[in-house]
Amino acid sequence: MPTPKELTIRFMDAFNERDRVAMRALLAPVLDYVRPGGGTLRTADAVMDQYERDWAVAASSRVEVRHLIESEDGIMAEISIHIAINGRSAAVDGALAHRWRDEKLVRYRLYSDPLPAAVSAVQPRPEPEV
Repeated sequence: MPTPKELTIRFMDAFNERDRVAMRALLAPVLDYVRPGGGTLRTADAVMDQYERDWAVAASSRVEVRHLIESEDGIMAEISIHIAINGRSAAVDGALAHRWRDEKLVRYRLYSDPLPAAVSAVQPRPEPEV
């Protein structure tokens, strides 16, 4: 059985290669997926739709794992996101938390420095409070 670290590396490699099939295969059908901006995605389809929006504005994107700590069913990692938009390159640093169950990603949190405006514009928005 793969470790949480190995699963996270698989997910990051799939992201870096824009391998939609490999990414989708690692997502639980129902999950808790929060990215900068505060919007929560609840299904694997919603997560993949979000990545399609991200990739539509970014000519290239790559995640570099700088430091990773594994603990039971999850990981915490320091990352750098390298992105090219409209001919300009940028790097955003952040912290990432993954929780895995039955080799599927069930919880995702990304805490990042401010994203480039073009990427920020396509992020999920927080749900209105009731």
